[in-house]
Amino acid sequence: MLSQLLHSLMFLSEPLGFAWGLLVLSASRTLWRRQFRLGAGLAAIALLMYVVGATSLPGTILATLERPHVRVSLEQVPPADAIIALGGSVQPSRYEAFHLDFTAAADRPIMALELMRLGKATVLVLGGSGGEIDHQPLVEADLMKQWLAAWGLPQGEVISLGRCENTHDEALKTRQLAGQRGWKKIILVTSAYHMRRATATFQAAGLQVESVACDYQTSVSLESSSSWSLVPRYQGFHKLALYLREVIGWRIYRWRSWA
Repeated sequence: MLSQLLHSLMFLSEPLGFAWGLLVLSASRTLWRRQFRLGAGLAAIALLMYVVGATSLPGTILATLERPHVRVSLEQVPPADAIIALGGSVQPSRYEAFHLDFTAAADRPIMALELMRLGKATVLVLGGSGGEIDHQPLVEADLMKQWLAAWGLPQGEVISLGRCENTHDEALKTRQLAGQRGWKKIILVTSAYHMRRATATFQAAGLQVESVACDYQTSVSLESSSSWSLVPRYQGFHKLALYLREVIGWRIYRWRSWA
């Protein structure tokens, strides 16, 4: 317990921990001077930062989006006509190999490739947005396709959807492709926290979907030695941001009849 407390104190050197520490000191000093209204306000902000950044609450909330999409075995995934891996797993980079900088969502293409290896489909469809390097437009799916071709992966066809603005755009382009190819069913691969909105969006586009989630962010899949810290850290804020983005995105997509 003592070693954990001492280790937590090291997090005061991080920007978030340092700001929280100053806030606690300011609140304490203000209350000592009997400026109760201001001190209570500062203390409330410090408490909110602590709850989000130092407890398991954000992970517990985000887990409500992940848990419904748990799949014990990939072997049980039924075959389909194609696998679609949604974008967000890479971003264009000037100096990286293949101009690819992998993000935290890199589990998406890895999961899609594994499903291909298992023979669940012979066609891999890549979604994603893009960016610009030195005034040259670079598309995420095109860069991924070039990398896979250079490495001889996978054993099947790889199709780029081109630049997509959002999940709805990916669904519409996949529907068009499915109509041209005569596909009846696709396997949809994306992050577990994003799966509800993604599945509903593809279904609203008229596609029959088998969902395979990955990129878990919480204890639903990940082992954690401790969910408590003396000093707030950024991970809790990241999880809360993912949850809020999905909740807001879900309402927007429902309002626009995209899901």
